[in-house]
Amino acid sequence: MAAGTGSNAGAGSSGSDYLALLAAQNGVGNPMFNKTTTDTTYLTQTSQPDISALLNSTMQQLLGRNATPEEIQTYGSELLAAEKANVGKYTGETTYGPSGKRNLVSGTQTTVGVDPQAFFANILRGTAEAKQYGVMNTYMDALQNATDKFKGSYNG
Repeated sequence: MAAGTGSNAGAGSSGSDYLALLAAQNGVGNPMFNKTTTDTTYLTQTSQPDISALLNSTMQQLLGRNATPEEIQTYGSELLAAEKANVGKYTGETTYGPSGKRNLVSGTQTTVGVDPQAFFANILRGTAEAKQYGVMNTYMDALQNATDKFKGSYNG
């Protein structure tokens, strides 16, 4: 074997050139491997069974009854339109290590869209029926308290 054969000796590269090449291969100094930021929007649509269940629950609390099919259709359509107009938003940041592999992912939920239960409650609280139901419950509670006091004094 001749002297120098099979060796990189004398190839004209210095140690600093080798380190620069290695750094470039590992992503050091490459902005692609530093950090990326993503802004994501997403549409959450409530399913028809969930609309019915949530509306019935809210109406039981505020009106003392279940929703009619027409109310489910009307309020459900309003909810779906509100959800479409108010999408959720997420901002995330991903950092990468020198090898180009993902290092750290963090993010923030900036908006969550529409809360269906609160949406229905806000609509229904303003209705005359809800106000009337509230007054009736207050009257019935007072009547029950008076009856309980009478029973207590009569038995004792």
